[in-house]
Amino acid sequence: MKATIPRPKSQPAPGPTPVAWLELKGITYRNLRNQSLRLPLGRLVMVCGPSGAGKSTLFRDILDPAVSCAIEHRKANLTGKDFVRWAKFSAEAKGPTAKSAAPFVQLTGVSKFKAVIEVDQNPIGKTPRSTPATYLGIFDLIRQFFATLPESKLRGYTASRFSFNTAGGRCATCSGAGRIKLEMAFMPDSYLPCDDCNGSRYSPELADITWKNKTIGQVLRLSFDEAALFFDFHSQLSQVCRLMIDCGLGYLTLGQSSPSLSGGEAQRLKLVTELAKGLPTFRERSHDLTVRNLYLLEEPTIGLHLSDCEKLIRVLHNLVEQGHSVIVIEHHLDLLAEADYVIELGPGGGPRGGEIIYQGPLAGLLAVKRSPTAPYLRAKLKSASPVVRRR
Repeated sequence: MKATIPRPKSQPAPGPTPVAWLELKGITYRNLRNQSLRLPLGRLVMVCGPSGAGKSTLFRDILDPAVSCAIEHRKANLTGKDFVRWAKFSAEAKGPTAKSAAPFVQLTGVSKFKAVIEVDQNPIGKTPRSTPATYLGIFDLIRQFFATLPESKLRGYTASRFSFNTAGGRCATCSGAGRIKLEMAFMPDSYLPCDDCNGSRYSPELADITWKNKTIGQVLRLSFDEAALFFDFHSQLSQVCRLMIDCGLGYLTLGQSSPSLSGGEAQRLKLVTELAKGLPTFRERSHDLTVRNLYLLEEPTIGLHLSDCEKLIRVLHNLVEQGHSVIVIEHHLDLLAEADYVIELGPGGGPRGGEIIYQGPLAGLLAVKRSPTAPYLRAKLKSASPVVRRR
């Protein structure tokens, strides 16, 4: 299949542009032996290599906690000994010096970051009461907003009154679930919409409290496409809704039950949740403060169609354009072709891996004879349409 991902303009303007670097020297941990890592900041970095080569060990088990530790202690540079002492890191090595052995010698270049935001492969919780709005954390903001309406203040309602998990505001018949469970003797349980609340989850006494002619139950039935316009007056709510749209999830409703989401939808919802953590706060926006985060994603394309991958790569490029640094551990060749900088570990897995065999621009990887990825990437770039070719 020919790749169809267009290349957004996320590259810096032509001409010499100074690049800051993050460096991790003397990495010795598990199958990594005295390796040194050099990462350009404000770029899209793709990490590839065979399974068991040490990708997750290097980035999730060492780089992530090391950078987080340096940020917490406000250190632009961090020694391995300080990291072991402050982060209580266990080297998992044998011998009497195991607990004190440092996994690296020196970390430099951390002063640019506010936080490390990791998106891993762990599934989201899929309880019937979980919804995209609650998972994203925006439902708390919606409840607080409804509690500030004049009618709510006259009745003495607080934000808890607008929760479908507490008595008072929720429907007494379905207990805020919006549906009634029918237990079958020899068949799977089935569900029917609640007749009393018509699936809105709320009691009739909240029907008189509206904003833009919608109750809170009707707001939960809005899609994220509709919610972005409905909450255009609220910067944080509208930004989170816009992230959902950018990731191709604008068709989901705020109150949709999480068990009804597909694997790809759940993965992208988790991605949006983590990306939302990096949004600037009201203070940062009002004072025009620049925020720089380090994003670490592990195989975000699992369960995604190629068209969804296109939306994902646009989101990643937008993050880079905003000044963030993005590291993606990925095997998807179409995403690797979008990299500003590539790191490959190998050449094999387990004892045969643990070596950084290449780190640099994408074109340089194609010339590395020891690279397990280069032959497949060359074939992909040859068969790709011209819009995908980077140079």
